[in-house]
Amino acid sequence: MQDVAEVHGRKRRSDRAVLGGLCLIGFALLVSSLDLVPPLATTIGAIAGFLLVMYGVHLAWLVFYEREPEGPSS
Repeated sequence: MQDVAEVHGRKRRSDRAVLGGLCLIGFALLVSSLDLVPPLATTIGAIAGFLLVMYGVHLAWLVFYEREPEGPSS
């Protein structure tokens, strides 16, 4: 079973990664709509944001599936 502090740390990292990724995607979309930088830069920013979101989902997945089963094995 995972330590409670470890679980909270993983959840916190997961939340930060997902929120940071969504902010990066939103910022890339905003900058792209204002034509402030070349399209390649905003595409790279959006891809990096998507990768951050996927990393956060992966961490959350590990927290969910690495917990101890609730009942006896059958």
